[in-house]
Amino acid sequence: MKKENMAVGFADLTNFAKIVDTVGSEKTIEFLQEAFKIAGDSIIKFGGQIRKYIGDTILFTFTDPHQAVCAAKEIASGYRREINSLTLRFHVAVATGEVFVGKIGHPSYLVEDVMGEIVNRAAMLMKEAAKSESGVVLCHETKNYE
Repeated sequence: MKKENMAVGFADLTNFAKIVDTVGSEKTIEFLQEAFKIAGDSIIKFGGQIRKYIGDTILFTFTDPHQAVCAAKEIASGYRREINSLTLRFHVAVATGEVFVGKIGHPSYLVEDVMGEIVNRAAMLMKEAAKSESGVVLCHETKNYE
């Protein structure tokens, strides 16, 4: 494990579970794949790294917090689908600070991951992001890079 300073973000799709119930799993997976492609393109375009997918959520990191803010705004505004009166779009939270980066898991299946207080802070900000009109919430430190 090594310590690094970086911006950590979560991009989560709103109404995902409701849309599964509305249009079924196959169609929802198509929407999910489309959304992940669009959000992933933004993360890569601004120099970030997709760390993992957790259901309908993307965990991503950036070494440059300003670029993370640019990507977060583009992700939140870049994908929107209206499905049977439900809106499918991303809400995004970003926190900046020191994280631990390293391989974790069972010896037969180790994956590189990010861990620590900053990851938890970004995850906790997701509730605010879901309620935000812009769909983006930044921690205090990350706001300095807007």
